[in-house]
Amino acid sequence: MRALIALTLFTAAVAHGETATQALKARDAEIRAALPKQGTEPTPAQRKQIENILTRAVDLEGMAKGALGSDTWNQTPPAKRKKFLDAFTSRFRKVTGEQLDQYRSTDVKYLPETKDGDDTIVPTEVVVKGEPTRIDYRMRQENGNWRIVDIIVDDVSTVDNYRSSFNRIIKKEGMDGLIARLNGAGKKADLDGTPEKSASSGGGKGSSK
Repeated sequence: MRALIALTLFTAAVAHGETATQALKARDAEIRAALPKQGTEPTPAQRKQIENILTRAVDLEGMAKGALGSDTWNQTPPAKRKKFLDAFTSRFRKVTGEQLDQYRSTDVKYLPETKDGDDTIVPTEVVVKGEPTRIDYRMRQENGNWRIVDIIVDDVSTVDNYRSSFNRIIKKEGMDGLIARLNGAGKKADLDGTPEKSASSGGGKGSSK
């Protein structure tokens, strides 16, 4: 679950001129400010607000397209493509929202960002329950706003993990089977390789060092 919890470090639109690292730090503060006190469950309204902030941070369509691969995405009829994107987004929001408590208990250290073509990589080190983890955010600025396009957890790409898992399911069950799993139907538990199962680390309470 590391990659999805890690997304709680960042939300969406940011001011012009802000660096990717500054965006992560600022939105980390925004999320923590929106969380209820330790030991208090967020109300449905609070959870929805936080989930909205978190999903604004991510290029969900880009991640979904990358997870399918360009060939599969292009070969999928538009109507079914929309069903997949809706299911992908819904599951993403649900799993991310379930990790809010761990967000409070994670220490975060930001490392110097680097450029990779048009993208900026923001490396972080997090400690979850005493376990150190390296999480690199691949970010892209669009119209002055920073968006997360991939998360690399201990050198493993979230998008690549999705692609491996999704392709395996599609070969066995087709696109309808994948959509059903994302929607929580069918063999919903067998999504090994997706970020919520393969990467559990996170953003959180800790210091922005």
